Amino acid sequence: MGTRRAQSLLFLLLLGAPSLASVQNLNCHKGVFTSIEEDPSSMFNWTTEKVESCEGGSFCQESLLMVKAGAQTAVLATKGCIYDGTQAVTYVQHSPPPGIITVSYTSYCEDSFCNGRKDLQELWRPAETLEASRAPSTSVPFYCPTCVALGTCLTAPSLPCPNDTTQCYQGRLQITGGGINSFLEVKGCTSITGCRLMAGFFTIGPMWVKEVCPYQSLPQPRKTENGATRLPVSVWRFELLLLLLLLQQLTCPLFLWRHFWSWITGHLF
Repeated sequence: MGTRRAQSLLFLLLLGAPSLASVQNLNCHKGVFTSIEEDPSSMFNWTTEKVESCEGGSFCQESLLMVKAGAQTAVLATKGCIYDGTQAVTYVQHSPPPGIITVSYTSYCEDSFCNGRKDLQELWRPAETLEASRAPSTSVPFYCPTCVALGTCLTAPSLPCPNDTTQCYQGRLQITGGGINSFLEVKGCTSITGCRLMAGFFTIGPMWVKEVCPYQSLPQPRKTENGATRLPVSVWRFELLLLLLLLQQLTCPLFLWRHFWSWITGHLF
């Protein structure tokens, strides 16, 4: 009985050996890339000759973060094995144009060398993003320090902001994981509010992103063509709220209050 049982177990192991080997023999392209580019779609080369052998149940991954401010774009990318997740392709535009543009791309696949993308032509759309960023302003623009750099910006020239941007952004991104450990300083024009350049996303494939903004982004007033100052609507409403709170502390006849409220709603909303 003991010999027959051992033969049965050996037979089952032999049956399972090919499938087990096929799971373990997953080879992936491996590489880490960090650079500042003026035209990522044509200049950035995502190929690598390094190979990583993955354990069973893993995937090949290629993940990318791109941040554009002014004329330059930071590119942080990684290829290799990853052991958590599901097979999927994800493309996210975290902060759209005009102003600072932030996009990310992640691909998980389960075939050997399936993470072999060589360039960014399908991911980075310069015709669309640059056209939106360079849209002519209908009023005299405000200016923001503008730069993107690995580490710290050595210079940040003050550049005019495109139309539909409302404030200046100044922040740092700490990117770790996937063989990357870098700081990215970003300054420029934007329409986002607060410290949300990544729109609440903190993981891009194996990369983890921490956003820190030492300076609060405040709405910037624009000037019309005749030189008059035009504040954003949110600023008008904030000032109105302060005025209403002040009036609540005063004794005011009801008919005067109704007349004042009618004038406010007719002119500011």
